[in-house]
Amino acid sequence: MKKFYDRELEMHRLQEMQGQAYEDYSRFVVLTGRRRVGKTSLVYRLMEETKEIAPSLYFFVGRKTEAALVKTYCEEVRSKLDEYVPEGITGFRDLLQLLLEIGKRRRFTLFIDEFQEFEYVNAGVFSDMQDLWDRYKKETNVCLIVSGSIFSMIEKIFKDEEQPLFGRDDCTIKLQPFTTKTMREILGDYKTDYTNEDLLALWTITGGVARYVEQLMNNRCTNVKKMLHYVCSGGDSYFIEEGKSVLVQEFGKQYGTYFSILDQIAHGDVTQSEIEASLGVSSLGGQLKMLEEKYGIIKKKRPVGAKEGSQTVRYEIQDNFFRFWFRYIHRYSSLIEIQNMPALEKIMVDDYPTFSGIALERWFRQKMMESCRYKIIGGWWKPGGVNAEGKSDEFEIDIVAETLEGEVEAYEVKRNQKKISSERLKEKVEMMQRHQYRSKEVKMAGLSMDEM
Repeated sequence: MKKFYDRELEMHRLQEMQGQAYEDYSRFVVLTGRRRVGKTSLVYRLMEETKEIAPSLYFFVGRKTEAALVKTYCEEVRSKLDEYVPEGITGFRDLLQLLLEIGKRRRFTLFIDEFQEFEYVNAGVFSDMQDLWDRYKKETNVCLIVSGSIFSMIEKIFKDEEQPLFGRDDCTIKLQPFTTKTMREILGDYKTDYTNEDLLALWTITGGVARYVEQLMNNRCTNVKKMLHYVCSGGDSYFIEEGKSVLVQEFGKQYGTYFSILDQIAHGDVTQSEIEASLGVSSLGGQLKMLEEKYGIIKKKRPVGAKEGSQTVRYEIQDNFFRFWFRYIHRYSSLIEIQNMPALEKIMVDDYPTFSGIALERWFRQKMMESCRYKIIGGWWKPGGVNAEGKSDEFEIDIVAETLEGEVEAYEVKRNQKKISSERLKEKVEMMQRHQYRSKEVKMAGLSMDEM
């Protein structure tokens, strides 16, 4: 994708911070977001758009020796700033101090990508930066931007009170996947006559993550069949190793247990007791808490109106791509090992209508969030028994939302409009009103692919 999509608000914020750094004194910006969401592309665009105002430096932190990294950084400084850098600088502290001295007499932007990797190169860099930044910030005109993809490490570096860089950032920007509106725009640019089925497939597989969308669009995968075929295109498929490579960096050696939990959630075991029963483990409360609070991979769902301490809790994987990856790639890794990709593709194609139905509900929730019309968006359910026909008698409403004005809306979500029963939805709403919203009128409607 050559065209640059969305990100107006984030770009405006970066430009604002850069302007303050250049006109006033130095600013420290932290840019976070999952891998592949477009952090580096965003800052590159900032650097390109403002190159006539002041130069920019790009430092990538790879897992090399500190001396090897600093050697590369020194070449970048000589090239982009045209400044004298003495030979023999091997430590990042010395280079940063040199840059801040330069920052006393000229303005520039310094972008450090994958900043958290300094933990493996030299963890002392964080203390060195705190010391130098505190001393030089008010005397210099440097816009320092650091980005990181490992959520847990970035959180620790900047949000843990015991860490040296706690409170040093002037602004934290969390880059999110593309909005539903942007997804429409992108697909429309590649396929002017796209259908809502095409749009739902793109959303179901990528979740709006920029790099995944780019992979599919650049390979002209603009419908369900082509997208699923591309995912299963053999050992060179971009998507096969992606989930593992991203999450193993987050979880480290503990990834086996976490992967098992996420696999169960992706396949419908959504309560703690159901997950524990499936895995034959007595207590996973600690791991679930870590997945939610430390890693931000899953989130709790409670019925609208339920109290915070309520035990009526379900878990869901927040990221659409990870849901997709655990549902198919991780679960059927044995097929991938023997290169039976046609069998994997058939499983995906057969299961897609069911799986994409859940993604459709997420689409509508996301769209409602983006409208900024609501103060509450969730679901409602009440566990029931088994009826005379042996079917579950649970009452569940897919989406319950309360507007800023206090109006309540309830929606049933189905891929096919014809499968929405207004009578059944009315029964569910009446049951909900016995527990919640007793005195309020509830607007009821069905949502299908026609309303995307």
